[in-house]
Amino acid sequence: MRAAVILVMVGLLVGSMVAAAPAAGTGKAFLWTGKHWRQVSEDGKAGYIFGMGNLADFEVAAAGGRKAPCVTRAFVDDLKTRTVSQIIQEVDKFYQDNPGKLDTAVIEVVLRRCTKVCPPEAPKGAKK
Repeated sequence: MRAAVILVMVGLLVGSMVAAAPAAGTGKAFLWTGKHWRQVSEDGKAGYIFGMGNLADFEVAAAGGRKAPCVTRAFVDDLKTRTVSQIIQEVDKFYQDNPGKLDTAVIEVVLRRCTKVCPPEAPKGAKK
């Protein structure tokens, strides 16, 4: 299982480097959006979420005795209570329910919709 996850991660890394190559010359970061998310297989989606979790785990471990960044710590804790499949389903549902928000970055959807770290943005016209 661990080898499969590593292979998926390597595949995603290579794929993202190829996809990001055109963005590299523009000076803009390449972020997966709903347009990309909807085209990726379940394994690719799982690899993306596992990658986010792996990075968060790394940042928490690298903090050592110091306090880890709030978002990182909260995401690590959140992954202890839910499965990657549940997060994938929530991201899928967000893009399905909000076809006009396909330009929203997947990482924003995960942090705003799938965790308690960042509250969802207020609906248009609502008071803040």
